[in-house]
Amino acid sequence: MSNFTELFDETFKIFPRNDSYALPGLYELEVGDAAFPLCICLMIFQMQTGFALIESGIVRPKNSVNIMMKNIADVCIGGLAFYIFGFGLAFGRGPFTTPFFGSGDFFPNTKFGDPLTCQVFTLLLYQMSYATTSNTIVSGAVAERVHFSAYCILTFLITILYSLGAGWMWGEHGWLRNLGAVDLSGAVIHIVGGAAGVTCTWFLGPRIDRYKKGREPLPMGNPVFVCIGLFILWWGWIAFNCGCSYGITGGKWHYAARAGVGTALASWGAGTFGIAYSAFLHKGKIDVFEVISGIICALVMINASCYLMPSYLALITGAISAFVSISLLPVLDKFHIDDPIGVFAVHWFGGVWGHLTVGLFSENPVPLTTTAGKEGLLMGGDYYFFLIQCVSSLSLTLLGLLGAYPIIWLTNKIVPLRLDPQSELLGCDIVEHGIVSDPNTGTEKIEDVTNNEFVSTRIADNLDNMKQRKRFGTEMNLNTVSEHL
Repeated sequence: MSNFTELFDETFKIFPRNDSYALPGLYELEVGDAAFPLCICLMIFQMQTGFALIESGIVRPKNSVNIMMKNIADVCIGGLAFYIFGFGLAFGRGPFTTPFFGSGDFFPNTKFGDPLTCQVFTLLLYQMSYATTSNTIVSGAVAERVHFSAYCILTFLITILYSLGAGWMWGEHGWLRNLGAVDLSGAVIHIVGGAAGVTCTWFLGPRIDRYKKGREPLPMGNPVFVCIGLFILWWGWIAFNCGCSYGITGGKWHYAARAGVGTALASWGAGTFGIAYSAFLHKGKIDVFEVISGIICALVMINASCYLMPSYLALITGAISAFVSISLLPVLDKFHIDDPIGVFAVHWFGGVWGHLTVGLFSENPVPLTTTAGKEGLLMGGDYYFFLIQCVSSLSLTLLGLLGAYPIIWLTNKIVPLRLDPQSELLGCDIVEHGIVSDPNTGTEKIEDVTNNEFVSTRIADNLDNMKQRKRFGTEMNLNTVSEHL
């Protein structure tokens, strides 16, 4: 071979790349349009800052640095996984492509002079930013009790799982897309990520002291960070959904503006209702976590239908999002499934509700072919469109729930996922990164925070797989640890 590029192409020739004639039709961009989604990519990337601040503010101070590091891993390792495998599984058009996964375009690349270089790389960058968001959802679900090295493996594999769902919904081969399912701006991210997060947190069991005082949530480490994170997410999300038009020519700018207004109205409706509902639940006191959860749920919901619904319906469906998500927050706690950031109530429900709103309230966005001329059931359409949206929600939920289990099981076999109890009490910051971020770190004892009735036996089961037993120290004799679990 005369150079490395030729050697690389020869090595991977079994997986042909998208050529000019093979670019997924949904993303055929005019040259004048390409700058718009490229700029939106930068804003979507900045949303990681918002997610990181919200998660680090929700967890206790002794784990705040660790949650930030996990978000960095989401971007770096998740982005790498999407480049290597995810793009090809979602959008590849090789000979082994099926309705359930693509092939080809692994390690996507274009040659100099290819007239569609901009389009291919715009699609890659845009979808890469989607994939890393799905990982961030799982990061919050497993907060405060996972080895960082194990999480790095987990985030790589979860990216691949998400890519399958993205291919179902947006790839030219995708079976959901070919049935007529519609998701404008990424509710699939939250359905798959939320469902996978529930499986992961169930597998791990609750944090040691989560149910010591019943089902009351643990106090947030830094509510100010949570609020700042929301504001960063908020403006990024409006841009995120504006970008679903993939351009501004040919009337697309009308729908970009409509998407932005719909996103804003949904969040305003959710925030207003969330404040009132929280005050009602707590006799005049307003719970910060509940209000923010309601707003984020509405933002998740509007992803799927951001320019398809009339603006007043965006406001109403946003308020419904807040009501249901706030009501769902304590549900998993009844089963002692510890979901620190509410991925079930906020992300999974928001994504499912978003898909359903498409089937119920969509208008035909002439001249665009987004819905293939179909309208929502309550807007004069037929049952088929609504049923397909139900099928998409169910299938993506099952992908996340069932697909995450072998991933987390395999990861746990390679590197034990669960921290040992002593390390968990000390906090991930000092154990994993050598940083003392909480002056009270190390003052708790296992006897003070465990409760035989409520702490999941999965913690004890995981002890059999932990290689860190020698680190338990004198206060926690191995022979007596099980008595406290």
